[in-house]
Amino acid sequence: MKKQTKNSVSDGKVTIFRYQQKDLEEALLKEHQVIMEEVSINLARDLAQLNKPEADKTEDHYSDPIYSAYRKMGIQAKKELQVDIESHSITSDKAEADLELADLEKQLHGKENDLRLKQRELDKEDNTLLKRYLRYKGIRWFLLFIILVDTFLSATALQAMQYSLLASYVVGTAIGIGIFVISEHLPQIIKKGRTIAQQRLIGGISFAILGVLFYVLGIFRTASITGAEIADSEGIKPIYFACLNMFFVIVSTMAVYFNKLSKAERQQLDEWKLKKEEAESLEKQIRDIKSKMQSIRTQNAEAELTRKQLLIYAQDVQTLIQSYYEQSLRTFYSTNLIHRSDGKTPQCFSNEIPELPIFYNDLKL
Repeated sequence: MKKQTKNSVSDGKVTIFRYQQKDLEEALLKEHQVIMEEVSINLARDLAQLNKPEADKTEDHYSDPIYSAYRKMGIQAKKELQVDIESHSITSDKAEADLELADLEKQLHGKENDLRLKQRELDKEDNTLLKRYLRYKGIRWFLLFIILVDTFLSATALQAMQYSLLASYVVGTAIGIGIFVISEHLPQIIKKGRTIAQQRLIGGISFAILGVLFYVLGIFRTASITGAEIADSEGIKPIYFACLNMFFVIVSTMAVYFNKLSKAERQQLDEWKLKKEEAESLEKQIRDIKSKMQSIRTQNAEAELTRKQLLIYAQDVQTLIQSYYEQSLRTFYSTNLIHRSDGKTPQCFSNEIPELPIFYNDLKL
């Protein structure tokens, strides 16, 4: 069972995580105790009865069973830690991550280049059209207010014609919306004329029709205010209301004429908006790619940390097994000397204790 043990310093502000396998360490200690009792001590006593190793021997071959036992312990630790498998997996994952990062880097350069080209196109475009468009959207609220006033006046006139309240406001709203639509499209309607004379003719006819319509509505509005017969009404004339409506139309038409974008300008603005949306989409894609690359790098850093933790722990286990081996070998020496009948100390006991084979060579930092 693999566990990560958390150790913290005394001030409680820094926390260090250390890779550890407690079950492995407990198994190694148990096996060491068995080797000490059944191999080192027993072998030392048996050899001491024969006064071996010989006192003049400089080479020690009698303790080879102890060496073999701890070498086997190292092999078992290597299998348990799976150093080779971990090293291969980390190398494979790193190679795959490098390929993915290289592909993302290529995509990033492509997207950034596309964005630069798109931004150059945007810089060349006339973005003042956007300001005019936004300004016109604000003016439309003023036009809608005019339509609301005209709707109220028209509804009052229709009520004088014995229409119901609901019908009066429905028809009045329709008239107001009609005026709004005419105001927005009248400049384009006039421009349908191929010549100046045709345009003037279209404009004159349009305003004449509107004038007649507004005059008729003015008659009923006059009647609703004076309460007199239509033919005999005095004081307030229908022409006053007609002029008021014509004023609304003229103001609305001029506001549209001077502020509303032409068809070509709207098309140009639509192209600018499309390019702007494409640029924003590219910016988002670039952010996503960078975020993904950062995530991969973070995962690689965490894998590298795990890799170093495993190496350090493997070194710790190697040191632990070496210390067990040295303890067992010294126990072998001391037990042998105690039970020897010749009272001599073999020269080989003074030799430097050999190092056990290192089992974590496959893991490279």
